[in-house]
Amino acid sequence: MCAQALGWDIHRKFSKVSLMQETAEGQIEVLERARLEHDDRDAMRQWLRRLPEGTAVAMEAAFGWPWVADFLEDLRLDPHLGHPPALRVLAQHEAKSDRCDADRMARFQLQGIFPESYLAPPHVRQIRERTRFRMALSRLRNGMKNRIQAILHRFGILHEFSDLFGQQGRRFLERLSLPPASQAVLSSALEVLDEIVAQIEGVEQWMRANLAEDEIVRLLQSIPGIGLILAHVIRAEVGEGDRFPTKRHFRRYAGVAPLSNDSADRHGVRHCSQACNHSLRWALIEAATGVLRTKGPRGQRLRRLHARLTHGGTCNKNQAKVALAGELAELVWIIWNKRTPYEETPATRPGSIRSQGPRQPRRKTNAVSANMRPDQSRHPIARHGAAGAGQAHL
Repeated sequence: MCAQALGWDIHRKFSKVSLMQETAEGQIEVLERARLEHDDRDAMRQWLRRLPEGTAVAMEAAFGWPWVADFLEDLRLDPHLGHPPALRVLAQHEAKSDRCDADRMARFQLQGIFPESYLAPPHVRQIRERTRFRMALSRLRNGMKNRIQAILHRFGILHEFSDLFGQQGRRFLERLSLPPASQAVLSSALEVLDEIVAQIEGVEQWMRANLAEDEIVRLLQSIPGIGLILAHVIRAEVGEGDRFPTKRHFRRYAGVAPLSNDSADRHGVRHCSQACNHSLRWALIEAATGVLRTKGPRGQRLRRLHARLTHGGTCNKNQAKVALAGELAELVWIIWNKRTPYEETPATRPGSIRSQGPRQPRRKTNAVSANMRPDQSRHPIARHGAAGAGQAHL
């Protein structure tokens, strides 16, 4: 029996498809090509119903794939998403056209080298709609706050408020007297900011009322810096935690694993890859910021890590925050897979030094080590200097 696969190159108004099969001799040949118009769904169903049930459909994870995946699943076909950067690497020396793209994805699927990406189920995509909309509103809120700060900066207006947009800060902004154009812009910016904040509160209220707290969400909230909203964001973006074999894979998927850029004796600046889940990275960075703002014993181990990397908060703050987000990513992976809540002081492992009780102080002895000469100094630094001299006489 010949294996078949359908390559699907999706566009906004149409898709180019290519049906290919692998013969018993291992040859791959094209059976049929077609152009499917998206505004004629009946014609699309009529063409696709000729395919056997369970036929693999390979398509790139480009913008607009969700409705195509649902459409194919309704026809009992098997959609597969391809990772765009990996597909570009595999096709970098081949011709580029709609027909070539469809042929290429079907051929990769038959050859077993199609780089698959995660195809989130419909209910996960619906949760992502709400959480990502809140993220977009948060970016708009920050942008509007920066615009208001810029207006004050242009007029040299200084203030001592820790939060300019709190109650006292708002009264200060409303009492300002600026030139007509700047005053109108400031008033409009404050109105837009209030509307954005109201929209964010509405989304959060819906999430608290409608999103069920399953076991994973409850466990994630035990991690310092992760509350109800961020727990739901991480839950929706990850989908299935067991699809990551190691915590290193999960950290790279979250985009908080800096990549080295070294060559010979040159040590380049490490950077985080853009081929990641940006929403998940945003959530982990927000959680890292929450850890640094937390007071008390909760999250103290993570704050010590940040203080050590920044030398007490004097340098490398951004790099340290990324490292802290990476630690949180590893904690998410461990807690997700082990189904155990976070503990500030982890339990001792059997056979470890801590499990054997307090260490006994070492007894002082005047005995000379067997690997030291009688004329050799016992101070480490002096011994290091004398070792070279002693070896020179051997």
